[in-house]
Formats: sequence, C-alpha cells, structure tokens
Amino acid sequence: MRYQHLWVNHTKHFEDPTTGAHTNRIEGVWEVKIKQRIKAARGMRKTVVTGYLDECMWRTWYFAEKPAKSHIFQGLLTGIRKYYEV
Repeated sequence: MRYQHLWVNHTKHFEDPTTGAHTNRIEGVWEVKIKQRIKAARGMRKTVVTGYLDECMWRTWYFAEKPAKSHIFQGLLTGIRKYYEV
C-alpha cells in the first residue's frame, strides 16, 4: 500500500526540516476517523480493532470523501485486481 514510516525527534523540532514529517495528520486521523467511531459503537472488542484500523486506512487511501456503498465495493474490487493480479 502507500504507507511510508517517518519519525520526528520532538526534542529538537515538531516538523522534520528534511522530510517534512510531523504528527498532526495521524493525530487528526486518530481523533476524527477512529476514536469517534469507537465511541459511537460504545467500545470495541480487542479482537476486531486490527481489522477496523485496516479498513480505516484503506478507506483513507482510496476515498477522499465519504463514498456511496457501490463505490466502496468497486474500490474493493480494484484493490483486489491491483494487488493480486486477478
């Protein structure tokens, strides 16, 4: 997928001057997409958290806006074709 791990030494600066890496985006994603949904569901079992995080990442990568259900299914098929050469 399109994931690149970067790090920031916060004792020196809040944004890495070389890579531009910072923690604002992941903190925003965590608050808006993940934490709120877990609260709305009144909690989540530990056994399903990993799958839920995977789904959130996939939706973020493929859909900028909230898509229609038919678009989600088409995106799933596109992802399968792309990564499994079906």
